[in-house]
Amino acid sequence: MNIAVLASGRGSNFGAIVEHERLGTFFGVKVAVLIYNHSEANVAKIAQEYHVPSVFLEYKGKSRIAFEGEILDALKNYEIDLACLAGWDQILGARFFETYKGRLMNIHPALLPAFGWKGLDGQFVHRAVLDYGVKMTGATVFYVDISVDRGPIIVQEPVRVKEDEIVLFSTNTPENVERAVERLSDRVLVHEHRLYSKAIQLHADGRIRLEGDKTFIDYSGSWEEKWKERERAFIEHQKRYWAGKKHVLDEVSEQPC
Repeated sequence: MNIAVLASGRGSNFGAIVEHERLGTFFGVKVAVLIYNHSEANVAKIAQEYHVPSVFLEYKGKSRIAFEGEILDALKNYEIDLACLAGWDQILGARFFETYKGRLMNIHPALLPAFGWKGLDGQFVHRAVLDYGVKMTGATVFYVDISVDRGPIIVQEPVRVKEDEIVLFSTNTPENVERAVERLSDRVLVHEHRLYSKAIQLHADGRIRLEGDKTFIDYSGSWEEKWKERERAFIEHQKRYWAGKKHVLDEVSEQPC
């Protein structure tokens, strides 16, 4: 199964997906192309490092229809079966959703439908979580439809908000607020980096049945146990990736998604 990743920024989820392929965690999944829309985006450097083909497409000076047409042409050229949004900051239209219905995924750093309203992405999600004082957040992978962040949910992973993060945020000093947001963001990112690839593999294995706005996952045949065993190589990679951040390493040591 050929997948494309559409990204706009630092590319950490893209890097995690490619690492799953490099480490042999994926079965029958190939990252065929990266599509990015900002020339200075760090994600392009990651693609170069991993020798993944990349296509730069800029929205400036084009209509949405023309821009989406270029993306769809690129996906067709690389014979893409599944498109994955990973920090993609350009709104896509109905034509795109119709063409890739049930074949377009996205990830959100919260337990949708909570904290999924307009304007809540990236660090703003974690800031809102801490501001509301909730005790549990997490990550969600879902199929994208015209509702943007309200498509059919595929998989979710809960992450407990720690008391020290709540205390830091509650001091209301800019430095402590940023520290709290960063710590929570890092810990959620650990699970994002695992969860997205799990959803991709479920899709590739034909384990997801989509009915209307609901998904039904077939975990029979010890699918999850086998996935967790293969995921251990990626967890070792995460330990190296997050070396030096104890609060994150504690999260890495948790069981695979």
